[in-house]
Amino acid sequence: MFHEPEAETMPITQLGLVGALILTTYQIIIIFAAFHIVLRGIYKHYKSYATTKWKLFLLILASSTVTALVIIALDFLPILVSLTPYSLEEYVKSIMHLDTLGESLVAYIIYNVVTTVVWAYFYVLAASISNYKQLALLLKKQKLQILTNRVNPEFLFDTMEAIKQQIDIDEEKAAELVTKASDLFRYNLMSSKAADAKLNDEVTSLMNYLELLEEQNRAPKKHTIKLHDDATGPNIPSMTLIFICSFLLNSSRQRTGELSLVGFIKHNKYRIEISHHSHGKFFLDTEHYDNVKSRLEHMYATSASIVLVKKGKQRKVVIELPIDWQHQLDKTA
Repeated sequence: MFHEPEAETMPITQLGLVGALILTTYQIIIIFAAFHIVLRGIYKHYKSYATTKWKLFLLILASSTVTALVIIALDFLPILVSLTPYSLEEYVKSIMHLDTLGESLVAYIIYNVVTTVVWAYFYVLAASISNYKQLALLLKKQKLQILTNRVNPEFLFDTMEAIKQQIDIDEEKAAELVTKASDLFRYNLMSSKAADAKLNDEVTSLMNYLELLEEQNRAPKKHTIKLHDDATGPNIPSMTLIFICSFLLNSSRQRTGELSLVGFIKHNKYRIEISHHSHGKFFLDTEHYDNVKSRLEHMYATSASIVLVKKGKQRKVVIELPIDWQHQLDKTA
């Protein structure tokens, strides 16, 4: 609604359907051109120079001022090309309701500048939040890539030392250890190129890992592995079984306690339970556990879960995976 010069207030509906449609369309074009093209373009082009808060404030002020001038120019364009029956003075006075042209122009410019400054602030805030989320997601993916298959260097050194000692005692045994270590590290290297692995491949690598630990005198005295069907079971993040067993052993007071791994179907989920019988340390190194947890979330979103259960001397990690795991992988790929 605006005041027609020397007349009563004239609602926009009196312009007629065609006139109202034209005016509305033109205002939408102005808003889009000014905010989406001008303000967004200026901010994206010069945001790399806004390295401090003051520079960012000046960028917002400059971009919003330019945007306001563009809006004013586009708003006055129909009058300047004589597309309306109003003069510039009549048009500005009808909008701002002030007596003189100068007061009306100053108020009109201030109004547009303040409005675009506020809009620019919220645009920059929204853009910063969006950029932060993208950066956080990128950092998470990079962290996952770094942690995906990182084997503890201590395990590597202890394995080499065990092989070195066996060479002087039993060459055949040393050769067998070399083969197992080679298979394990080759699997570790190859699996770093893929986010997930087959369950039976994980079991094979876990067996090699436990046998190498035994040569280092750091293995549990007894371990059992019993899976429902490791050949057709769901894919899991590569090195999961080794990482979880390493987490349980490293966080126990006595590594010699019994280690067991069972897999079965329960409540339409493939459930893997890895348990170790020993009192836990007061401070836990959860790097490997957090590694698997993050990668499970990345692979299956909320369709998979991992929890640590403590009961007496038993500490158990329970992993639940979807039965239709291939469908879930495709959804989160």
